[in-house]
Amino acid sequence: MSEPTTQKTFLKDSIETILFVMVILLVFRFLLISVKVNGHSMEPTYKDQSRGVMLRAHNFNKPNYHDVVVVRFFDERIGQEELIVKRVFGLPGDTIHIVENTVFINGNPSNDVNRNPNTQMDDLPPITLGDDEYFVLGDNRQVSLDSRRIGPVMGYNIVAVNGFIYWPLNHMGFMN
Repeated sequence: MSEPTTQKTFLKDSIETILFVMVILLVFRFLLISVKVNGHSMEPTYKDQSRGVMLRAHNFNKPNYHDVVVVRFFDERIGQEELIVKRVFGLPGDTIHIVENTVFINGNPSNDVNRNPNTQMDDLPPITLGDDEYFVLGDNRQVSLDSRRIGPVMGYNIVAVNGFIYWPLNHMGFMN
């Protein structure tokens, strides 16, 4: 092979590699977010230190009932912003209340199959959510910092919706 052909091939391969890396970076910048579950509030569904990737929340990717979301939350106890993983139970305009360990959405009992069966919840009087408010709960309600304590979450504070857990390997799969 002649040297100009080798240089052209090298240049072409280099450009393709750079473009591929740029596409991957753009996907992660605008479509995906890396997630790590800290704590036990989502057990038994997701363990402490579970890792995954989730779809960034956008106008075309809004949360729905029982979706797993990442919420941006300012924790005044430690004076810094945190990202917390929770499950959506109430959408804008819904009325949520809790009676005898059952979450009611607009007067109907929710399909709460992911709740840790060993946890108990205090009753919560009805809360009607505003135009851009969501009600979120952890699956392990006894230890979860969620809407029962911090109030409804504004939609602009939901940074990711659903995704895929890749660590630990024995829990690999889509978030549900």
